[in-house]
Amino acid sequence: APVAVVRPIRCSLEELYSGARKSASHEGRSFVVDVKPGWKEGTRITFEEAGVCFQLAQEEHPRFSRRGHDLAAVAFCGLLDLLVRGSSHEVRTLDSRTLRVRLPPRRLSVKVSGEGMPLSRPEAGRQRGDLVLNLFADWAVAADQARQWGRTALWVGGALLFFTNTSLFFGLVFAYSFFANANGGRAN
Repeated sequence: APVAVVRPIRCSLEELYSGARKSASHEGRSFVVDVKPGWKEGTRITFEEAGVCFQLAQEEHPRFSRRGHDLAAVAFCGLLDLLVRGSSHEVRTLDSRTLRVRLPPRRLSVKVSGEGMPLSRPEAGRQRGDLVLNLFADWAVAADQARQWGRTALWVGGALLFFTNTSLFFGLVFAYSFFANANGGRAN
């Protein structure tokens, strides 16, 4: 008998990672679908005798997105860490392990081999896809760091100017206070 009905079965990314047993019903009949680890969204499980096909639909995940067998996650850091120091991040995996991932300075992503989705059919010695951690600068932290460095530079520059050209120093202080008062006490 041809399959007349396609019904979705919603699965979390954790269920697609570890496998799961899902129950579904159609026209008063109950069906059990054994979701195998590594199955993808769109995988179809057909019950020909009942004329029904169940199709896996992946639910959105708060930490990961899936790209084939690879998992992608996003981490945030300050601009100083991004450009100079590098950053270290803890990533909680789908099977509740904690990975410590280090990104060197000026690198926007890093691949952790073998920490992605299981392959439903292992190929060439690979059992799992990869985890890709993408780094974004946290602009609120970056702006705060820039303000702190700016204040430090002003203090150092002001002290240097005071000792090398006192009249220019006092002229700039006078101009600053004049414009600060002209803007209602706010210096822009």
